[in-house]
Amino acid sequence: MYKKHEHIHFMGIGGIGMSGIAEILRLQGYTVTGCDTTSNNKTIDHLKKIGCSIAQTHDKSHIIDADVLVYSSAVDHNNPEVQAALEKGIPVIPRALMLAELMRTKYSIAVSGAHGKTTTTSLISHIFIEAPYNPTVIVGGVLKNINNNAQLGNSDILIAEADESDRSLLYLNPTMAVVTNIDAEHLDTYKDIEDIKNTFKNFLARLPFYGKAILCIDDPHIQSILPLPHINVVKYGLDEEKADLLGEICELNPTNSVFTMYTNKIDHLTQKRVKRLLGTVTINIPGIHNVLNALAATALCMEFDMPFITIATALASFKGVERRFEFKGAFKGIEVFDDYGHHPTEIKNTLMIAHKRKKNKLHVIFQPHRYSRTQKLWDEFIAVFAHSSHNYSIDSLTIADIYPASEQPIPDITSEKLVSAIKIHNKNLDVTYAPSYDSIVKNITTNLADGDMVITIGAGKINKVGEELLAIHKDL
Repeated sequence: MYKKHEHIHFMGIGGIGMSGIAEILRLQGYTVTGCDTTSNNKTIDHLKKIGCSIAQTHDKSHIIDADVLVYSSAVDHNNPEVQAALEKGIPVIPRALMLAELMRTKYSIAVSGAHGKTTTTSLISHIFIEAPYNPTVIVGGVLKNINNNAQLGNSDILIAEADESDRSLLYLNPTMAVVTNIDAEHLDTYKDIEDIKNTFKNFLARLPFYGKAILCIDDPHIQSILPLPHINVVKYGLDEEKADLLGEICELNPTNSVFTMYTNKIDHLTQKRVKRLLGTVTINIPGIHNVLNALAATALCMEFDMPFITIATALASFKGVERRFEFKGAFKGIEVFDDYGHHPTEIKNTLMIAHKRKKNKLHVIFQPHRYSRTQKLWDEFIAVFAHSSHNYSIDSLTIADIYPASEQPIPDITSEKLVSAIKIHNKNLDVTYAPSYDSIVKNITTNLADGDMVITIGAGKINKVGEELLAIHKDL
């Protein structure tokens, strides 16, 4: 950016997507200020420590000296600071446009997809850091290996998560892109799955002629957007007939996954795929979806001619991402986990992992995220909880009030009604509605026994339930 834009003000600076950008800009020497109504937030504390000035209230006086105002999708445009900036002629731009500015002068890698993009971005970032390529990293979650969601590097490589929820990934012009999968998600923004697929196609069309698209060929919606004219595509997955980078699963354990990787490219003379062994890898994150995430990271890194041993060693030392099937602690032989999943596909993957790990009963505490998502995916939420299969089973389910995430309530879309609908489809499941976190903690405590697992699931603040459960049993 031109140096005349030295003071950058962030609205909603404590959000996981905003804070990483704010940190990188601050470390580059810019004056960074911001507002966030959240007071108890370790992200805000960290930003203050590196020199960001952050207010807890909104006031137009905050932007008097600002050269540009950056806002998140959660910010109301009627906000007094936004209005004051517009009146003063201060540029008001979305978060993704500032990310695009950071990426513009770099060899940039953007990772998107309905599910798994945070873990995949983190895996790629960790491999590049270990290689060591010294990249700049901006992730939508806390990468445990660096205990942060951002890191400023001194190379020309920038790795970032690209958000499709509001189509803002279309602001980006990456050099390389990863798409993990496509699913019916964010239907408050998109008309239907075809609208979503077209957005991803438009995103990939922004790649330069020398760029690469790394795509999961196991995903049927990704298959349906191929071929992509004038785009160099590398396909990864578990399908031997279609994948350029092939994975073969050896073990799916409660705490890790073991799989073998092969190059599986088409020989241009015979037009047949030639399978060549790379090696066997262990990642300390469970689930078949994480095998695919690791394959995505490997496919990307191999485009940089990284030795496979470098990639495999880094994968083995990856510690995971906060709030992705995260072990929070234990008491009296009872394990407590937390997961950020808020889409039925993500919840199903989490429940399959939990089922493998549990020794006794599985107690699920779920908080739906957004009224619009709950409405659009109502039947899918019922199915994932009510129709257990041989892959997983639930012993008790508690559903908290919907986390609004700035949305207004929708008539008849409530957690109470969701509980009633699940009961209709599965009369044997112990499912209850709980209006408060305190009531959840109180009710679940009476039903726990040695060997049980408790898992909180949701993108809101339902993780506080697990933390409170551990806190009250800490000294017992």
